[in-house]
Amino acid sequence: MEKSSSSPPPDVWGAPPSTTGIQAAGVAGSSVSAPTSRSFRDVLAGSSTAKTPVISFTKSLVKGVPALLMSEEDILKLASPYQFTLVGKFSVRRPNLDAIRNFFSKLKLSGNFSIGLLDARHVSIQLTNDLDYSRVFSRRSYYILNCQMRLLKWTPFFDVKEESPIVPIWISFPNLRLHFFNTHVLHALGSIFGRPLQTDQATANRSRPSVARVLVEIDITKKHPKDIWIGSENCGYLQKVDFEKVPYFCLHCKIHGHAIQDCFVAHPHLKKNNEGVQKVYVPIGGEKKVLGTNVFLEGEVNP
Repeated sequence: MEKSSSSPPPDVWGAPPSTTGIQAAGVAGSSVSAPTSRSFRDVLAGSSTAKTPVISFTKSLVKGVPALLMSEEDILKLASPYQFTLVGKFSVRRPNLDAIRNFFSKLKLSGNFSIGLLDARHVSIQLTNDLDYSRVFSRRSYYILNCQMRLLKWTPFFDVKEESPIVPIWISFPNLRLHFFNTHVLHALGSIFGRPLQTDQATANRSRPSVARVLVEIDITKKHPKDIWIGSENCGYLQKVDFEKVPYFCLHCKIHGHAIQDCFVAHPHLKKNNEGVQKVYVPIGGEKKVLGTNVFLEGEVNP
């Protein structure tokens, strides 16, 4: 399978992972052979040209238990090969790994991929280039054999007991001045809020100059500005910023789906007060607002 020859700009994740000597699980027709099993002694005594990073360890005690300590810089070195990794989460039931691999093989990705089991509900999705990563993550969720798989960002600090608050969000810049429809400018605009992934097709070919849209990985637990200044200090202007379909995230439960002010775990009294009552969130002026507790949608009957 043909690999992408482009590489993302250097960042904290380091260089893209090498696919040399690695079997791409789930990729049909791959001629790459799997590495042979080797002992720790053989690996650690390998040649100096090996790409395995040199890590400094300190053995100690932390909170009364034995600890193996290393620097955050070394942790990022170890995480570098996984910079294009996502986590698929199945909330109800999960298909077998072969079905998941078959699903991804039909996506016709530009590079190799590998699917692995993290636990009964989570699978790792290791991709090999930024293009496939952006394409897959932009969907946020997929259905595999009628099972919903939500996508979470993997980081060196990912914990299966929590969901990552970093999600891909489309950011719109309405009435952006025409000369700013430039790849470097759009990337810089997106980087104000997080890690830019891509623009939409209409922005790339300038066929819709009324608005520019950039897909950006952002931390939805943080507050982001709704206006930015663009241009020179004297001749610039205030540019409006819109965030599209931002999901709710509970800071108490560390999961998506509800806000902390509506969390029954953090606020047990809400559950008693809201028994038999449904809150309805309606988009008003681009923002989600609660209209009331006894609001019924059209077609519903008040019991």
